[in-house]
Amino acid sequence: MKINNPQKFIPYLLIFVSALLIVWFVDVAEQRDLTQLEIIFFQILILSTSLIGSYQIGRQTSKDAAREMIKPHARSAFRRVMSLYRTLSRVATVIAEPDSKNDAQKLTMIEGIVVEQINTADDALADWQEVIPESTEELRKKMYDLQKGRE
Repeated sequence: MKINNPQKFIPYLLIFVSALLIVWFVDVAEQRDLTQLEIIFFQILILSTSLIGSYQIGRQTSKDAAREMIKPHARSAFRRVMSLYRTLSRVATVIAEPDSKNDAQKLTMIEGIVVEQINTADDALADWQEVIPESTEELRKKMYDLQKGRE
């Protein structure tokens, strides 16, 4: 079990504490007779810590499982975004080249469309940032390198 985030450790600590409480409860019960109030107190304490810990572990596990399930779908969407970026980069390069044959107004419209599509691709990357941040960052670096090569 690899714990990168200290908050991920807390649920496991709660489960451990509940196990210690059980051992303590048994030890105290062997030494003397417990009152009804003490028994109820121990049971509520053990139940609370174990339920909270189990619930938190379940949340973390389901979040990790969902992330793993969506990764293959995200990769195919990333390939489409990459293709879109390559195409738009080529169009932007052609637009940037001086060409006296093309009407200036037509070029301005085409440039606006390209900028809009690039913004759409950026929005798609931002959407995926929460799902697979490492792949998104890698793609952003590639796109930055493509832009630098074009300038």
